[in-house]
Amino acid sequence: MIAPLQQASNAGIKVITVDTYIGDGDYVHGPVTFPLSYIGSDNVQGGKIAGEALIKAIGGHGKVYIQNTVPGTSTTDQREQGCKEAIAATHGAVTLVGVDFNGDSAAKAAEQTTAMLQRVPDLAGIFGTNIYGSEGAAQAVKNAHKQGQVKIANFDAPEQAIVDLKNNVVDIVIAQKPADMGSIGVQYAVDALKGNMSAIQKRVPTGYVIITRENVDTPEAQAAIYKSS
Repeated sequence: MIAPLQQASNAGIKVITVDTYIGDGDYVHGPVTFPLSYIGSDNVQGGKIAGEALIKAIGGHGKVYIQNTVPGTSTTDQREQGCKEAIAATHGAVTLVGVDFNGDSAAKAAEQTTAMLQRVPDLAGIFGTNIYGSEGAAQAVKNAHKQGQVKIANFDAPEQAIVDLKNNVVDIVIAQKPADMGSIGVQYAVDALKGNMSAIQKRVPTGYVIITRENVDTPEAQAAIYKSS
């Protein structure tokens, strides 16, 4: 997307990236600097948070599997990186048994996870880097009747993830703050069109909410769920 967005910028169209960046995301000193802002979560941090929560859920030791989406996507690559950093910090107590890429297909993620459960019957935990991987992994675990036995950390918080959380299929849901991303992005677009450039920061981290069965009904957790209405 760098070349077409550069053409748009050259034509005088204001470019703001939300959730996923281009280049390396450093719009001040990096190779791509024409976007006005990158608004989104720190995905390495998010992956590390998910990994640490998953490691705690499996008791600090065991085998972990990562369900990723499309190689080369900045957000999900970084979430995988963060999870791997959390695993490395256990100094061998937790081992990574594999990473699969589902191409944003929950059905493919379910197939891949089913195969992994057959190859590694003592699998302890799964990290899904986005909605599709998490949904597919949850379905595979349900099909294998391993709810509660195989812990799942779900990145992103659609309503189905909360249903799976309450049904003991998923154990941790890492929610981003998409409403904040959207509102800030639109406000920045308005500011840019009005020439109010001093109001625009090049990088706006939006943070996370960690949702568990213990806090799912709190106002903070409820506000972070991706609801359709």
